[in-house]
Amino acid sequence: MFLAISHNVFVIIKIVMFFVATIFIFDAMQAIDFSKIFRKDSGSQIRFLFMVIAIILGYLFVDAIINILESVNNFF
Repeated sequence: MFLAISHNVFVIIKIVMFFVATIFIFDAMQAIDFSKIFRKDSGSQIRFLFMVIAIILGYLFVDAIINILESVNNFF
């Protein structure tokens, strides 16, 4: 017998996982070299681009994982 998990628990997990995933994705994106695309001395623009992309990818990643977990929870 499985215990159904409340929707509020998934919301809390989603928020925590979002921040953790965003940090990991931001660190992983540091390996990409965008200096050839941008002008010299544009480090702040590159950092801002990394931050925006990391937030978007973090949200999409966590949303996909939580949707799978909620589907499995609703199945049982």
